[in-house]
Amino acid sequence: MDPQADTSRNISLDDIAEHYGKLVSSVCRRMIMDEDLARDAAQQVWVELVKSFPSFRGESKISTWIYTIARRVAADYAVNEKTYSMRFVRDYFKTGDIDPPDNTDLDKTIWVKQMCDKCVTAMLHCVDNETRLAHIFRDVVELEYEEIAGILDKEEAAVRQMTSRSRKRINSFLRDNCIIYNPKASCRCRIRKHVREVNLAKEYEKVDKIISRVSFYKKSELVLPQRDYWENLL
Repeated sequence: MDPQADTSRNISLDDIAEHYGKLVSSVCRRMIMDEDLARDAAQQVWVELVKSFPSFRGESKISTWIYTIARRVAADYAVNEKTYSMRFVRDYFKTGDIDPPDNTDLDKTIWVKQMCDKCVTAMLHCVDNETRLAHIFRDVVELEYEEIAGILDKEEAAVRQMTSRSRKRINSFLRDNCIIYNPKASCRCRIRKHVREVNLAKEYEKVDKIISRVSFYKKSELVLPQRDYWENLL
């Protein structure tokens, strides 16, 4: 089953878990800074899906049904999330170099990717919760504007405006501060030397060659560690 396909015939909960688990986990992870809370949110989405599955009759696309539940749950869990200024995030990233923990069994590349993954989520917290949801649905999940508008109960023009503004703001920050996004950036990131040593930018370049016109956030989902918070529930 194509997760973006407009079909609800003969779909099972196993199908939903297989094709939407990582995507729903990504929505919750990018919406919520605390990973334990993000996991709880994703698992609550699964609980809500299981409860309402018997009554789903296919009046809407399966993806719309799933992400509408994900939107509601993620928004509830994210109600206390802070919105930061770009200046705050930039200054935080520049505050003192950090190295991998001395007593760790983690491979250095994995550690660097985990740290970059936190940065990716932090940058999304420079916009309000609703705009962040729209941005995630568009640039991570890659939904069409019309479907996002239905999920958020907004006009399509409003969704386009929200995502355009957030994209410009975040891309401007990345262009000036992130050597993965822009190798010529005046990067002062706390782990910049480690990012260079593991050549993380090269992995992003590989994704560029395989998939054209893909957003930075979609590339991040493919390069950085993925989560599937539904795995232990099945």
